[in-house]
Amino acid sequence: MKGTTLWSMAMTARALTYGVFIFLAGNLALSVETVRVDVSGGAPRLLVDGQPVRARVFWGAPGVRPLPITRAGAPVTFEFSPTEDEPARATMHFRFGSLPGDVYLDNIRVVDLSTGQDTMPSNDFERGMEGFNRSWTTWPPGPQNTVGTVSVAAGKGRGSSAALHVELKAPPGDNWPDFHIYHHADLALRKGHRYRVSFWARAEPPRDLNVAFYRPGEKYVFLGGPPGVFESQIRMAAEAGVDFVSFPIDLPWPEPGQKADWSTADDVCQTVLDANPKALLLPRIGMDPPAWWRKLHPQDVMVWDKGPQQQVGVVVTSPDYLHDAAGRLAALVKHLETRFGQRVAGYHPCGQNTGEWFYQNTWDAPLNGYAQGDLRAWRAWLMRRYADDAALQAAWIDFRVTLATAAVPSPSARLAAPAGVFRDPAFERPLIDFAEFQQQSMAECVCCLAHAVRQASQGRKLVLFFYGYVFEFGAVPNGPATSGHYALRRVLKCPDIDVLCSPISYFDRGLGQSAPAMTAAESVALAGKMWLYEDDTRTYLGTGNAPGWTDAVDTIEKTNQELLRNTAQCALRNFGTWWMDLGSTGWFNDPRMWAEMRRLKALDEPLLKHPRPFRPAVAAVIDEPSMIRVAAGGQVATVPGVYEARRALGRMGAPYGQYLLDDVAAGRVHAGMYVFLTAWSLSPAQRLPLLTATNGSLRIWCYAPGYLEPDQTSLDGMSQLTGFRIKRVTGVQARAEPTALGRKRGLRDALGIPQRLEPLFAAADASADEVLATYADGSAAIALRNNRGEQSLFVGPPGLSSELLRLAAREAKVHLFVSSDCNVYANGPYVVLHASRDGPVELDTGRAGAIRDVLTGQPIASGPKVLLPLHKGDTRIFVIGSARPGTLSGMEK
Repeated sequence: MKGTTLWSMAMTARALTYGVFIFLAGNLALSVETVRVDVSGGAPRLLVDGQPVRARVFWGAPGVRPLPITRAGAPVTFEFSPTEDEPARATMHFRFGSLPGDVYLDNIRVVDLSTGQDTMPSNDFERGMEGFNRSWTTWPPGPQNTVGTVSVAAGKGRGSSAALHVELKAPPGDNWPDFHIYHHADLALRKGHRYRVSFWARAEPPRDLNVAFYRPGEKYVFLGGPPGVFESQIRMAAEAGVDFVSFPIDLPWPEPGQKADWSTADDVCQTVLDANPKALLLPRIGMDPPAWWRKLHPQDVMVWDKGPQQQVGVVVTSPDYLHDAAGRLAALVKHLETRFGQRVAGYHPCGQNTGEWFYQNTWDAPLNGYAQGDLRAWRAWLMRRYADDAALQAAWIDFRVTLATAAVPSPSARLAAPAGVFRDPAFERPLIDFAEFQQQSMAECVCCLAHAVRQASQGRKLVLFFYGYVFEFGAVPNGPATSGHYALRRVLKCPDIDVLCSPISYFDRGLGQSAPAMTAAESVALAGKMWLYEDDTRTYLGTGNAPGWTDAVDTIEKTNQELLRNTAQCALRNFGTWWMDLGSTGWFNDPRMWAEMRRLKALDEPLLKHPRPFRPAVAAVIDEPSMIRVAAGGQVATVPGVYEARRALGRMGAPYGQYLLDDVAAGRVHAGMYVFLTAWSLSPAQRLPLLTATNGSLRIWCYAPGYLEPDQTSLDGMSQLTGFRIKRVTGVQARAEPTALGRKRGLRDALGIPQRLEPLFAAADASADEVLATYADGSAAIALRNNRGEQSLFVGPPGLSSELLRLAAREAKVHLFVSSDCNVYANGPYVVLHASRDGPVELDTGRAGAIRDVLTGQPIASGPKVLLPLHKGDTRIFVIGSARPGTLSGMEK
């Protein structure tokens, strides 16, 4: 979910060098026929020609090296060779970053070293702005430029000559546009020639300058710049045993009658292979149609409540788009299979917002869905759902509507929330239907494109997609359903997808935090697919204000502690991961980071050799149908109750898994404690199977459990589900203060939100020895009941705390590895700790045996308990057992 990148991701691994699974690098370098996901052992693994490999990847993109500019002023010189021929229309760009201050440029010159001729004669600005305007322009134009002004300053250049003065001021809200200056598109660059670029520059304060050459067009084609860091990071990854490389690639989509130009796609693939001949390619393919296609299909260009937004985005239900996009995608796959097939591991189509298949502008105020193509698809969907006008009219309680006249719900209706947090199941059925329609539409688009890849690659290569951010979109102001990501079950049933992925959550990802998943990751594994973390951690080398920038660290040591935490979590939960150079400026361009990846083989390889399903004792459960019934503004409940709940779960002291509710109801999830975060919308027929499947375990029922039924609300349904008699509460804040009993049992802090909430509920029949916290009116906000072995914890206000979860875990006899806040991951004999604060932490392994440091192999103590001196952000990885880590007996302990 990145507002600053076009696309992002990839996945998997390299070679085994132990036991009978020896997989020589030389074999990998020869030829690759198949790359797929194997779940036969219950733990997803990548197989390359039938051999298991580490699911570890580097993601990068061709780019330029930032040029440091100082206060003193100095000449800057670099050389490059163009990636492509552009004999007439090349342009040179200067970008200055998001930092207020002043930049002075002088004597800009480009020389073709192959001919000795000037490609760009020296620009010395001695003629003032006339000289600038003759050859240069600023962007963005007009009022969109809120940061930059350009003038010529006498005496400020080299040797007191004139200089171009670029003055940068902070924009309102610190929302920086992509301000830059660029040379008119009239430069000649020849592939195979070498060019020297020189200029003089000074900056106050010092900053990095980004210089690059492009061919302009709807998509600017990068032609060259200061030698980049893409290739060097590929080489570092290879040295650490990571041969999978993911990178963005253009989708040739020519106008009818024109031939596809494969050269740009071929060039970037070849660049990767030149840097690492053993590389396995995972191209990330942008699926947005070109401008000419949008012009021919105006009805299928996205329209928002305020009209089109810069003519971006396509209606994902458009038959023309699906046909043409699938055709172009298949053509690219077939071309790459022919050209590079023995080095291609898989394909990753990307589209919509930041390439991650959620609707454009999901996080912003505009509401989409108002294109003619949307209306056409919406009415077709209603026809399939209701069959005739009478059924539609009865469901919508509107005897004027027909299948032929039904409109997309108005913006005012979609933004209204007359029933509070949730849609009224009786009177807001059109809105609930439209929310379901938008989820299914996005999922069907994803599945259609996945099928095109599967067919074109003849079923031999990985198919990857971003999808299913069911926890993350709890924070969307217009409601989770505006994302289109709540048809995860449909996507999980798609046989053409191997890997689903997302970035690590942008919540709680910093030093000392838990780096949670955006999705129901363990349900992904149960469905026979692999989840993959896009690890776009902003390392100490990170640049810009990409998402996650507020969690930046400033040293290699802190960077490595985060990377160890992230990748170790992936190992224990059987995730893939790629380390992502999000800024394309060398975020991972330090061999000391890749040394940690090399050391992590000690954790990856035993689990690869002896796959161990991740089956934690705590299950965090989310329900897709419930989430699409959240109204605009409902994030007041879903931010603390879903999005932020992962912080408490991560620090409770025991590992947890993330599941879809339908998996739990079907009996596929076995846990000692179930945390039902969003069990809001259940039919009477769904309640009993859910209770039966979780019988004997402690159930935590979070905010409004069972309140919604298909066509009504039901306090009786809530009571049947929770075991408490439930009542409505009004006139008080949704905030619970611990009782004396609650404090005695470990609750110190209030839980919930300091505002009123509609609806809000209390346990009406909870006794004094059951009530752990109360609302301001004294009603039972949090209550724990043990009725003949049936343990039920009702949590009325939205949100959870780590101390409440530890209390519940002890009641459920769930093993706590630590008894205070600390991020914990565990599977079998392996335990990972990431300290959330300074101070000693007592690790309780729950078993006797030696405790060893996985990365060093050194013994730490003899279990079950050891006191560890930790500082915030420290990551420690342990194996418990008498054998050395990585041996068979050590795994069986």
